[in-house]
Formats: sequence, C-alpha cells, structure tokens
Amino acid sequence: MADRRRFSPGVRILAAAGLVTAGIAVGLLLGSRGGSPAPSPTAGTAGVAPAASGPVAPDPGLPTLDFSDLTWMDFHGFALPVSPTAGPHILADDRASGFAHTPLGAALAAINIGFRTGSSVSPFVFEPTIAEQVTGVDQPALVAQTRTDAANEGVPARLMGRLPEPVFRFVGVRFDAVTPDRLVLYVATAAEDTTGTTVYAAGRADVRWERGDWRVVAPPGGSWTTVTTRIASSAGFQLFPRR
Repeated sequence: MADRRRFSPGVRILAAAGLVTAGIAVGLLLGSRGGSPAPSPTAGTAGVAPAASGPVAPDPGLPTLDFSDLTWMDFHGFALPVSPTAGPHILADDRASGFAHTPLGAALAAINIGFRTGSSVSPFVFEPTIAEQVTGVDQPALVAQTRTDAANEGVPARLMGRLPEPVFRFVGVRFDAVTPDRLVLYVATAAEDTTGTTVYAAGRADVRWERGDWRVVAPPGGSWTTVTTRIASSAGFQLFPRR
C-alpha cells in the first residue's frame, strides 16, 4: 500500500488492520487529495453505490438483520460488533470464532475475522487467524503481505496495550449475494477527515461456511485494498446501533 506513508501514524497503522480498515484509509486518502473515487469492486446484483450516485435501496430479496442484541466489544481500545446469539461465542487470546450459521453470524464473522487479519493486531493474532479462519487461493499471499506490513511498521510480536486512537468506526453491512453456506457482503465504515467531513468507505467480504464455522475468503493478491472503495454515504446499508 504505497500511499500509507501519507497518513498520520495512527491512520497508517490502522490502514493495515484488515478488511474495511484498508477501505476507510482509501476513503481518507481520496478525501485529503480531493480526487476521484476509487473504482468500485466487482459486485453482484446489489453492489455498492458509487460515490457520485444517490441513495440505493436494499434488495428486498436479501436478508434483513436484527440488531436488537448487538453490542460493542472493546478490542484494545477499538470497538467491534458482537452478539450473544450470532457470535463470536469463543473469545480467547485476542481471537474470535464460533459464529451462528445465519446471515448476522456471517456479517459479524466478516468483521471480526477480517479485522484480525491486519498487521496492527500483531503476529500473535493475525498468524493463526489467517491460517485457521481464512480460506481461498490467495490465503498465502495475504499472510505474506501482512507479515511484510508488520515488519515495516515495527509491530510487536504481541499487542499488549491499546491500538492508536480509533480513526474510523463500523457503520453497517449490505448483502450482495446470499446462499446458506456462502454470503457476499459489503461492510461500511465512517471517519472524519481533517476538515471534519464524514468520509465513508466499504469493503467487500466473501464468507463461507466450512468445518462448522464461517471463514473469510482472502482478497485477490492478498490485499484488502483490491476489494475496497470510497462511497458517498451509508445509504442502502443496514446500520448498526451506535455505541
């Protein structure tokens, strides 16, 4: 991610924290440059709204999630969404697994697993997470890229303190394709840029039910920036309750 050096130290570290964390970094970078939005990732019928378009209504054929029991778990100072019914049901050594075989379980798996594939969570977390909870032909490329990022950023072997001050928040999800054992969705994030303007980004996640739990498919080439884009707003997403 060649442009990571343009961010402040906190953003630079979080930009390597997996999934939509890279996406919000893309959004912040575009916002600071005043440039055009990044091309939208390949999508199915529902897709993500391009930055220049208006609100997009959710596809009525896709699941509507119940967030009534969703809460926020503190992960070294960063808020991650969890649910007592949908998971994760197993939290140990900073890792998360055991998600319900439901659309909400898949969405929470995409976020909780994807976040833990980033370099900032330390090799103690991302190494076993990628080895055991990521699938697909690009899994080796993802672990290689994450190891390189961790080395370049001087990330300690295990994260003991807090992550840098959070520069973005998870906003919601939007499904693109759903079958009982495979879901494709977008996860939206929001942050405020240096002018105080809210910037949105979305990351595409492909999750599959394998060996009794949801697994995240590694992004093309092992880089989450290939499946992220800036978006105009959170319109069309199912929004999480605010913390």
